[in-house]
Amino acid sequence: MPLRYALIALALSIAFSTSRPAAAEEDVPGVTDDRILVGMTNDLTGPLAFIGQQSSAGARLYLQHINEQGGVHGRRIELLVEDDGYQPARTVAAFRKLLDRDRVFCFVGNMGSSTTMATLPLVERERVPVVMPLNYNSRMSTPHKRYIFALDPNYPIQSWIMVKYIAEVEKKQGEAESPRLAVIYQDDDYGRDGLQGLRAAAAHYNMPIVSEESYKRGAVDFGSQVLNMKQTNPTHVILWTVYREGAAVMREARQTNWQPQFVGSAPAADDKIVELAGEAADGYLALGIIDFWSAEENFVQYRDLLAKKVPGQSPRAVHAGGFGVTQVLVEGLRRAGRNLTREKLVEALETLKEWDGSLLPPVTYGPGQHGGQNTAAFMMRADLERKAMVRVSEWVHYERSEQVSREASE
Repeated sequence: MPLRYALIALALSIAFSTSRPAAAEEDVPGVTDDRILVGMTNDLTGPLAFIGQQSSAGARLYLQHINEQGGVHGRRIELLVEDDGYQPARTVAAFRKLLDRDRVFCFVGNMGSSTTMATLPLVERERVPVVMPLNYNSRMSTPHKRYIFALDPNYPIQSWIMVKYIAEVEKKQGEAESPRLAVIYQDDDYGRDGLQGLRAAAAHYNMPIVSEESYKRGAVDFGSQVLNMKQTNPTHVILWTVYREGAAVMREARQTNWQPQFVGSAPAADDKIVELAGEAADGYLALGIIDFWSAEENFVQYRDLLAKKVPGQSPRAVHAGGFGVTQVLVEGLRRAGRNLTREKLVEALETLKEWDGSLLPPVTYGPGQHGGQNTAAFMMRADLERKAMVRVSEWVHYERSEQVSREASE
């Protein structure tokens, strides 16, 4: 009997000693001695496939560079990208697959407003960090969400910057004496967020919005919306669209012999919109966030890596965006240390203060503040000869006092 008990005790001891490492691994999904597994949900085959393909390629380019240098604290970073077709229901399924089956440590650069928002309950429940989802929706950071680190400037602020540019820069140049605005927006979380800011900014600067037109995600026919806007005779049409839809609106307007000043948000600032719109893009303006032709060290490194690893491809806004958000993730992983956990990554990202080590504008996060800090952009204009968007202004800054003073007077 004593021998039998001794054998049982030995078996239990071995069982507990071998099970403990497995339990520790379960506490930190996606992290091994030599690898960190990161997930991304993106549109690779749907209406925003160009953006999804380019942004994920930009992310992979930077991670390849980091891995060739030995990774972060000796761990290579592996990126798994799941296609969601820009459909929220598919996004949830893709997110669950990456989280439950692939067991990724965190997410980076998940694309889209409605698509990302569909996953917010899972993010909160699973306490998994999502670093810089590729949308500028104000609901990413307001109200505060511990596990979401947002990209700036948000859509309402982008509207303020567009209107401020018209009110101050164009008026000063004699290009907009009595501006009248029209807007066409995607009828979802993306477009409605921009519309909200546009209404507030237009009221502040005493600019009438003479027409508001919407369309459903994935639409291809904009004939009725263009006709309705044209009948109100606006001087400027604000495009709360993405690149494909914005190009279609401008082409439709040109066919009716109507060419107001079109102004787009950051998601519609890639060179692709000039390629798709052709001559209809003549004079088109859009907000820029990343000046990838800058002579600063980060941008030189990006162009050199692109030329070396992807010969023949020119820098693009959405590609650079994927590269930039991944730079922020890597900095967070470095600051989190070798003994990595999800909570340590959150705390590490919260130490970023005006951090300028990426292609993005300086990044600031803190406890209770995971976005809403960067409030500036510059204006770009379509260059038909180069088929590119070219920077044409200094940084235009949004001042919170502008909105505060307006609200105080109401």
